[in-house]
Amino acid sequence: MPAVLVSAARDDWPTDRVVKALTDGGAEVFRMDTAEFPLVLALSGRIDAWLGWSGGLATALRAVDLADITAVCYRTPNAFALPPAISEPDRRFAAAQARSSRNRCPPPTTSVAAACS
Repeated sequence: MPAVLVSAARDDWPTDRVVKALTDGGAEVFRMDTAEFPLVLALSGRIDAWLGWSGGLATALRAVDLADITAVCYRTPNAFALPPAISEPDRRFAAAQARSSRNRCPPPTTSVAAACS
């Protein structure tokens, strides 16, 4: 089923209104905050030249297949939360990689993304 991925802080009330409007309109919505990754939110993914996206995002309560995501709403998510036991060099490396991957995303082109900015 087609889904909208909403990436925003959990306490961002304007995003709550966007999610409500989307679900009231019949859209399947998977809302996440990057602060939940990797402790609460799991990501598995692969891009294949023939099959496209495969994998998914999952929490203890919900999951979405990456191939089902047809639009993304990106609005002020929090920083990634890394495990407290991780060493300082590993923490710096992981944080840099997380920031780098987020900055490589293409700009949003859907009307849903425009409504969230």
